[in-house]
Amino acid sequence: MQFKQYKEENQDELDDYVEYQHKKNSKQVKRKWREIEALKEQKRAQREIVSYDDYVTH
Repeated sequence: MQFKQYKEENQDELDDYVEYQHKKNSKQVKRKWREIEALKEQKRAQREIVSYDDYVTH
């Protein structure tokens, strides 16, 4: 009986660890996408500024 109880506790810990890793990976993926979107927005803004400067100077 002790072995069975130990095995169940180990399984619970393993399940908790796997769930934690999944959440951690999910957060990293979301952060990476936010960083990518921020870079895209920054480049978009730079292109608009350049095009505006070209419009004004010509």
